[in-house]
Amino acid sequence: MKLKIQKRNRLVVASLCLLLLTGFGEINAQPNSIKEITNQKYALENLFDGIKSNNNGVKRSSIYFVGKYRISEAEELLIEQLQSEPNPSNRILIALVLYKLGSNDGLKAVKNLAAKDHNIKVRIMSTHIYNEYLTKDFGKNLPLGFSSLN
Repeated sequence: MKLKIQKRNRLVVASLCLLLLTGFGEINAQPNSIKEITNQKYALENLFDGIKSNNNGVKRSSIYFVGKYRISEAEELLIEQLQSEPNPSNRILIALVLYKLGSNDGLKAVKNLAAKDHNIKVRIMSTHIYNEYLTKDFGKNLPLGFSSLN
């Protein structure tokens, strides 16, 4: 009897943790303005300079931070950079960040990258990123009951 109660309690705690984690992820999934992240006067300008930098480490870090904090002001620059970026790994990173930002223009750029990039690895990865967006978006429109699908 005691063992059944312990198992049930563990299941309840695990379920609550899972709900909290998934709920927290949905709350943070919205694009932010740089002003919500920092009040530093030149933060956005420095981030843009980093994205355009010739130093690959600075460039990758700047792109990464745009995705991590979902900074919506950088979207246009990332789309421009995606078209002119010579490094295939950076193009993949930009595609991931555009996916995280979730705007239509960014996802169109990822779709275009999947169709037209000359590097096979970039095409494969951007195809998977775009397909993830499609399946995620499709899942929002599914009814809760399966009776309407039959």
